[in-house]
Amino acid sequence: MASAPFGSILGVTDGGVAVHCCDYETLGPDALADRDDFKHSVGGVTTGYKWQCVELGRRYLLVNYGVVYDNIAMAYDIFRLKYVRRVSDNALFPLRPHTNGQATTLPAKGSLLIWNPEGKFETTGHIAVVVTATETHVDIVEQNVDFTMWPAGQTYSRRLQVATDPETGAYKLQCTIDGSILGWTTVDMSVKYNYEDVPRATPTDLTHHVVTLSADAVATPWVDASLPFVQTFLQQADWQPSAGPSDYFCMTAHGQRALEYATDHLHHMFLDATDWVLHHEKELGAHFRIPSALWPRLWHSWINAKPDFIAGRFDMTLTADGLKVYEYNADSASCLMECGYNQDAWATLAGLNTVGRSGSDALFTKLVTTWQARRVEGPLHLLCDNNPEEICHAQYMAAAAAAAGLTTHVVVGLGALRRGAGNDLVDADGVVLRNVWKTWAWRTALNELSDDEWTAFLATDEKDARGWVSPRHGRHGGADLKLVDVLLSPSIRVFEPLWTLIPSSKAILPVLNQLYPKHPLLLTSSFELSPALQQSGYAVKPVAGRAGANISIVDATGSVLSQSEGRWADDTPVYQELALLPKHNGKYVQLGTWAIGGEHGGTIIRADTSKIMGLDSYVYALRVVN
Repeated sequence: MASAPFGSILGVTDGGVAVHCCDYETLGPDALADRDDFKHSVGGVTTGYKWQCVELGRRYLLVNYGVVYDNIAMAYDIFRLKYVRRVSDNALFPLRPHTNGQATTLPAKGSLLIWNPEGKFETTGHIAVVVTATETHVDIVEQNVDFTMWPAGQTYSRRLQVATDPETGAYKLQCTIDGSILGWTTVDMSVKYNYEDVPRATPTDLTHHVVTLSADAVATPWVDASLPFVQTFLQQADWQPSAGPSDYFCMTAHGQRALEYATDHLHHMFLDATDWVLHHEKELGAHFRIPSALWPRLWHSWINAKPDFIAGRFDMTLTADGLKVYEYNADSASCLMECGYNQDAWATLAGLNTVGRSGSDALFTKLVTTWQARRVEGPLHLLCDNNPEEICHAQYMAAAAAAAGLTTHVVVGLGALRRGAGNDLVDADGVVLRNVWKTWAWRTALNELSDDEWTAFLATDEKDARGWVSPRHGRHGGADLKLVDVLLSPSIRVFEPLWTLIPSSKAILPVLNQLYPKHPLLLTSSFELSPALQQSGYAVKPVAGRAGANISIVDATGSVLSQSEGRWADDTPVYQELALLPKHNGKYVQLGTWAIGGEHGGTIIRADTSKIMGLDSYVYALRVVN
């Protein structure tokens, strides 16, 4: 049967919900020239892009149940969402996940069926809505799979067979196309979702301890000197352990579960907010201090490079009300090697490997599996500045990528890179750059050009009939090679991608409050200093700031408790509710968790006599105890 034109109604299901054709190939050159035309809404509620699978899922739940789920990066991420929101009063209701082949409960009408990111749905996964479920078959509705009209009288897109395990009674839904079904998630409208039901840490979960290292112990080799990142590390005398009393910390198993939950949950909240910012660029874009000419490239990165996130670090504090997130270093972050290697090696040196367990021993393995999942083609160049900490960081990441089967090249500085044939960039050995991971923040590249230079640099980009940008090679005015030439080359795949600029910006914090009001993991943040923040005390942060620079901490009386210097003094400020770090043994202690591929990979402790963590703040080992 011939494909229907884009937007055609293929059929109608429960509640009068229409299922539309998503065949972009049938669009004419002038169709939907404005990107906003691709957004669909019902009663003022945006359901998504025409006519994607995720849009249908959200629209079906909205029309039939009055609820919607959060924006997500990929369709398969819906399996990890915890709740839906009722539009009329913002009440939350839990989503109950069931793994295909393990669940002993059939999907219900309105359950969201979710595919793994493989086969036909290799990059994004896929979702469909269950409209009928029996012991023998399940009927689903879906968009962006088949582009033909339904037979007369049919109210579903496809029928899937159900197999039952005779021993366990578990149900397995059979996929009829190239792909595999991860499972399904069902809205439970019988009970409201309660944040109190999730694991929440308290200050008593974190304790400070002291161990005394002997001279003989610190003279014993405690790291593997054959590893390149360790060799760089050992060249820094001030990074070595010394004899005498040394601090370390313990976190209860309950507290660790709370950290893991917070990391996984916050990652998706920040991605949800990123999607929201991109949809509301006109209202919010100016707060992010991003050149206006770059926003189409950000859209392109978000649409085409969502999965190219490898690792980011959350900075948190532990308060009497539980964990609170300060910010997300999703673009460029330090302490990866310290988290995944050093703290466990030091714990063994100190005889602490029998005290509880590590909270980070799986970090390296998760990096390896994340790189494997990205299916990188060609060599990976890891770029870093000529700084020992950054070199260690790059070499540690290179070791994980190499363990994943990639050919890696660590490049210190840009001096060895040059232009090759055509628009290619090559390293000192003539190897063409095709994939790049970097320790440099995207903000460093942004600062290389003025707004006018950015406009000229991106002038070669083209837009199709739908308003989507097609990146082309730009050139800045100078002859020297800049970071922008590497990171914005259309022939180079970048990890972490351009879109990570948005969740890494402090400007995302007020957006999170808008999307998740009164969320227990968030501190109230605003673009303006409100009376409520003045009453509670607040921190002032520069939107583009890094490494604790140019932060002021002000208490409820208006007194400045602490202030840091830096080069972002004139940057746009964001005001965040005051939540001081807990103090242990004369030092303020900050928790950091690594999100590897979007999931918790490890926990790291930093401490300082200052209330504001900086580049020189010390890292301590953490053990998880029962």
